[in-house]
Amino acid sequence: MIEALIYVVGTHSTETQGGISSALKAYEEGFNNLNQSFKRINTHNDHRNRLVYFFTAWVKLMCHSITHLRSRRVYWLHCGPWFSMLRKFIIALSARLLGGEVVIHFHSPTLYKYTESKWGMLLIKCFLFPANKIVVVTPWWEKLLLKKGIKKKILVVANPLSYKLFNFAKQNNSHKKPIGNVVKLVSMARLIEGKGIELTIKTVALLPNVHLKIIGDGPLKHQLKQLTENLNIQSRVEFLGWLDEEEKSSALIDSDIFCLPSIYDSFGVVFIEAMSLNLPIVAFNNGPVADIVKPHVGIVINKYDVEHLKRGIEKIATNSSEYYLNGKPEVINNYDPTLLAKQVIEYLLRAK
Repeated sequence: MIEALIYVVGTHSTETQGGISSALKAYEEGFNNLNQSFKRINTHNDHRNRLVYFFTAWVKLMCHSITHLRSRRVYWLHCGPWFSMLRKFIIALSARLLGGEVVIHFHSPTLYKYTESKWGMLLIKCFLFPANKIVVVTPWWEKLLLKKGIKKKILVVANPLSYKLFNFAKQNNSHKKPIGNVVKLVSMARLIEGKGIELTIKTVALLPNVHLKIIGDGPLKHQLKQLTENLNIQSRVEFLGWLDEEEKSSALIDSDIFCLPSIYDSFGVVFIEAMSLNLPIVAFNNGPVADIVKPHVGIVINKYDVEHLKRGIEKIATNSSEYYLNGKPEVINNYDPTLLAKQVIEYLLRAK
């Protein structure tokens, strides 16, 4: 029997920034570690024209598929918001017409908004029409889709951590100095609406003993810098931009608390990256976040305001010893890239 061809279709895993690209990079490492062959089709790149890049990817995928019509073909499509879903729908429909199997993997936090309206749910069901199976990243998403009447097979599998960061979690360097008089806070995200960076900066203004490092870049960078100047805390807030894994790890190790009260996350790879280095976490109790930030690794605040975030940071700073040894075991037990890749491979190749 000819081995099934697996097509991994999604945003470029090294030339784009964000949670989907980080997850894909880790999955690819897991696939390679398991000697599982796959063909990577990049449908989006931050540095190229989106339409041209997508059309080129679609042509490449269709040509390769046509030359392998006699083989079993499984298309694993990674979906962000609407435009990403439209691109994947075109590929999904084309793949099914060519006799392939389609697995839709949802990553977008905006999916929840789509499910809140009648027309949004109608479009989601149309989008899922060519799919044989679905993958979601936490139990919260599975419950939501089932509640909304989606009857396709669903696999719940967490996003894995890249090997470099996962290996940090495996290292036996659990010792961490107690938090001193100056609390070193770190946030990491694309600087866009909904990530909670503005709220974090406003909260830091009320905590004179807190310094903040912000890892990431995006369209709100200038606005956020201006906010620090307006609040006269620019000396206590540092914008580091995007960092490579070595620099990122160093910045996290040098910090005391990871803080990201995001209302725009479908999973939150940054939370497990912080946990891999035993950083306690302060987050906002939004959708799937509580599936990741469990009580023994951090705090999820229930009200999105400065006062509640301030209390969360202060509670962690005062009781850091209750949290800082718990992140690494959580990562090792739940976010191993090889084990998660194995789960996905078994699901992809299971009879449809």
